Amino acid sequence: MACVTETFDGVPYAAVRQAYVSALEDVAGCAVALIQGPAPWLPDVLDRFDAVVLGGHESNVDPRHYGAPPAPGPRVAERDTLALDLLPRAVDAGLPVLGICRGLQELNVAYGGTLRDLSGTALGDAHREDLTLPRDAQYLPRHPVTLTPDGLLHRLTGHPTVTVNSLHQQAIDRLAPRLRTEAATADGVIEAVSVTGADAFALAVQWHPEWYAASDSVSKSLFTAFGGAAARRAEARA
Repeated sequence: MACVTETFDGVPYAAVRQAYVSALEDVAGCAVALIQGPAPWLPDVLDRFDAVVLGGHESNVDPRHYGAPPAPGPRVAERDTLALDLLPRAVDAGLPVLGICRGLQELNVAYGGTLRDLSGTALGDAHREDLTLPRDAQYLPRHPVTLTPDGLLHRLTGHPTVTVNSLHQQAIDRLAPRLRTEAATADGVIEAVSVTGADAFALAVQWHPEWYAASDSVSKSLFTAFGGAAARRAEARA
């Protein structure tokens, strides 16, 4: 799983939120190893991995990676460098891939798509958390998304519409040619995508399924399917 450098008490750590680790270990049945960018050694060891996860983060993808003018916002160059290199390599190698929030945006940019900034817009207000609420409440399901009929996500959940949480400042603008829309909101925001022609599970969602992965049926089905794909990859490598 991709991580970033965070500093606590003046000491740098390779960090990722515990919710991701818990969902991957307890629901998907995966052991988690952290990958930190830049990673020039990645091509030499990628075939030892069973799956790849790109989770969310408070930072946004730097607009220069999709040809847009510079814009204000938190950036983490090490995460951009890692994700944009890792994702296509992982898909081409047949590894299961799961992207969450920033991970969806990175997947789109990695395959040639673009993003739009929702900050300060009515659309952005509809897709962000209420910061006055406790953290657990911020991650509760709050708006419906419509799933693409017979898409991967539709087949996993068995539902035409699901209700998800929404905590993001960027969204897909131009969808990358290699990606397929798996879910969208009524106001036009793409909420999930898959990689067409991928040999393994390759799905990304704009929301945060890790927060209630053990109790929410949609989130649980997503992590269970990803874990199953990772297990099949491990068996094939054995």
